[in-house]
Amino acid sequence: MIGHRLARTFSALMLALGLAGSVVLAGCSGEGATATCDGTTSCTVTFERKADPTTINILGLTISLQSATENSITLKVGDQEITLDKGASTSIAGLTVSVDEITDTQVIVKATRN
Repeated sequence: MIGHRLARTFSALMLALGLAGSVVLAGCSGEGATATCDGTTSCTVTFERKADPTTINILGLTISLQSATENSITLKVGDQEITLDKGASTSIAGLTVSVDEITDTQVIVKATRN
């Protein structure tokens, strides 16, 4: 009797921990883009550079890669558009957005709530 109760309690605990872990680090995808988010405060977005369109919904906003060169990108965040150099960051629409990487195939951007 005690063994069964202990097994059920252990199983319930493991399930709860598994579900809690999935909330902390969640992934999502859009058109030509994927994101890994740490809860509801920050996301790292990988845009496929050759895809058209490249749009994703994260942190309550739609973010689209409008264009990219080897040194800068233009993003649309909500209804605002910004151009950022590689390695730069700025605040827009309640987010701090930074350009982490620009390659021939992808652009990696980090977005964090202000």
